Amino acid sequence: MRVRPANLVFVLGALGCASATGCASVFGIEEGMLRPSIEVSGSIGQDTTWYADQTAMLTGYVVVEPGATLTIEPGTRILARTEAGILVKPGARIVARGTKEAPIVFTSAKAERSEGDWRGLILCGRAPINGAPSGRPMDVLPPGIKATCGGTAEDDSSGEIRFVRIEFAGRDDGLQGSPGGLRLEGVGSGTVIDHVQVHRTEADAIDLRGGTVSVKHILVTGFEDDGFDWALGWRGKGQFIAVVMGDMQGDTCIQAGQGSSDAEDGAGSAPSDPLLYNVTLVGMEDQFGPNVKLRGATRGRMFDMLVARAGTSSLGIEDTPTHENANAGLLDIRHSILASDDNFTDDDPDFMESDWAMDPSRENRALEAEESGLPPFTSGPVDLSLPSGAPGLTGAIAPPDDGFFDPAALFVGACGELCPEFEGWTAFPER
Repeated sequence: MRVRPANLVFVLGALGCASATGCASVFGIEEGMLRPSIEVSGSIGQDTTWYADQTAMLTGYVVVEPGATLTIEPGTRILARTEAGILVKPGARIVARGTKEAPIVFTSAKAERSEGDWRGLILCGRAPINGAPSGRPMDVLPPGIKATCGGTAEDDSSGEIRFVRIEFAGRDDGLQGSPGGLRLEGVGSGTVIDHVQVHRTEADAIDLRGGTVSVKHILVTGFEDDGFDWALGWRGKGQFIAVVMGDMQGDTCIQAGQGSSDAEDGAGSAPSDPLLYNVTLVGMEDQFGPNVKLRGATRGRMFDMLVARAGTSSLGIEDTPTHENANAGLLDIRHSILASDDNFTDDDPDFMESDWAMDPSRENRALEAEESGLPPFTSGPVDLSLPSGAPGLTGAIAPPDDGFFDPAALFVGACGELCPEFEGWTAFPER
């Protein structure tokens, strides 16, 4: 790894200014504060810490090598230049443990920020990837950087990401695909992903490729393709997930199984099969696809979802293997609200989403867009709380009391009448 101090600012008294106030006015810092910064690129081969009283400038791609842990203190700000990104390899760990009062922020180094300014954050673990028992070479890395993700360690840990914001990422120029804002490939259940916002991303915002990692308190705001994407056998859990397209013209809020979610026959040794509760998805008028697009033979069970204001439709289920999974109960949506002007794709006479989703046993509700209880969102702060009397405050089913889910979340969507878990650490900059 190359770490070079840049713009070191020492304690004010050592600078010999006429007064501390004068120094503060010149340097824009408070009296007595040490504000160093570092420039970083290349490999991290030993345990390394980035501190809150410094700014880490990523000048190129940073690779955390097997056996090393990158620790990032609460309140640390990481700025990334155009070719920068972070890859955590199998056997390596990242411990980015922010707090509500001091979140960790990964963002663009540009003065005028925009989606796709930098590559993004990738965790590559040793948990199973369907159809790749010996691992799968990653296809979204810049030339000269290689990693093979996946394996047999379902409980593998790539570390912890907690109270973290990832902004203006997802640059895919020169790559075979998009790294997204946060990509989790072959990441195991020992990894903690909790209280994470991914904001204004080029292409996909959060991409789960295989693995068994679970995610909680996830907020996606603004993206140009899919907000929350899984494929290649993701079999984790998720609760309190909110995806808001905002003013960026995206495709879908949830995309499952794009390309080949599982083996070509829809089975494989570890097909996609997540379990989700309390999800809010908010589309926009001229988006490209349905708010929920399930394809590629994915399985999965989704409960207490509020799918609102889709521009095309709330729900589309594609491909014969996916239809077969839905009819067999391997793919299911229950106790959910679909609230768009057009809720169902219904373009395959052999499988009508409306008939399937509105089977009375599923206890779903189909409403008009204005009945969702949520306003249309463009840019700026997002408030996902439901007003008194909103449909989502009734009709939910309790999540399981299994140590991961919060069984007291008796509402449809990511938030009830209050939404404190998404307040205090999130932000919504346009530039």
